[in-house]
Formats: sequence, structure tokens, C-alpha cells
Amino acid sequence: MNSYREQMDDVIRTWKPFLDALEDWQQLVAGIEPKSTGCGPVYELANPIDRPNESFAIADMSKLEVSEPHYHPNGETEIYIVLQGLGLTVVGGKEQEIQKGSVVITPPDTAHFTIPKSELILAVINTPPFQPENYVPISETNTDVGFDREQFQRLTNETL
Repeated sequence: MNSYREQMDDVIRTWKPFLDALEDWQQLVAGIEPKSTGCGPVYELANPIDRPNESFAIADMSKLEVSEPHYHPNGETEIYIVLQGLGLTVVGGKEQEIQKGSVVITPPDTAHFTIPKSELILAVINTPPFQPENYVPISETNTDVGFDREQFQRLTNETL
């Protein structure tokens, strides 16, 4: 059986060329009603490549100040591939500046949030496929998922 890292590398190797070749993400979402989420408008799309164990969406964070800190349980990994813009993402307390082409892997049960800086648009791949019940906002009771409230306050105060 492949290791977790090998599995994630396979997902990225498959999706990145498709997304790098994408000239206009807005064409992909034309006619699709976005869902209002703590991560901005999210366009859930049919999987355009033959990967049945993954779901695909576009998150438009261009008008968002900060995404809602959350995590995904039940073995769900979330992968971002930045389509445009700039931002800062924090996964399990680790800060990463992101720009077009950046890849961010968020393992299951790991708190994460993003602070968009300029016109940030993300491709979002979840494996296994996204399930709404696996989107769990951070609260006072679920602090064992790598969320640092002081870090969140500091970063949001610096940016907002």
C-alpha cells in the first residue's frame, strides 16, 4: 500500500497539469450557483478527470478577509492548488505564503484557515470526496486539531 505522502503526490501529479493548463477558471464555473461558505463562494464541480475518489471545487476568496478556521474529520484530506492571487494559509499552525501554482495539503483532523491578500482563487480537491458533515468549524471544544487561537488573532489583526 502506498504511503499517505505517495497518495497525495499522485493526486497532485494528476491535477496540477490540468489546472496549469486552465486558462480561465471562470469558464469552468459558468452557470453554476456557488455555495456561500466560511471560505467564500465555493463552486462544486463535476470531477473533470477520471478520479472517482476525489471531489473538485473552486473557492473564490477574492472578497474574503479571512476564511473560517475549520478541519475535516473521517479521513478527508483537502488539497489547494492556487489558480490566481496571493495569500497566507495556516495548516496545523504552520504558516505558508501562497501564490499561483502553490500547493497546500491539509491532512485529516488538522485545523486550517487562509488569509487572502490579493484576488485569491483556489482549486480545492478533497479525497475522499467532500462531505458537508466533514466541514467542522473550530470552536472552544475542538482544540486538539492544531489550532492556535493566539496565532489566528495575531495574523488577522496584522492583516485586517
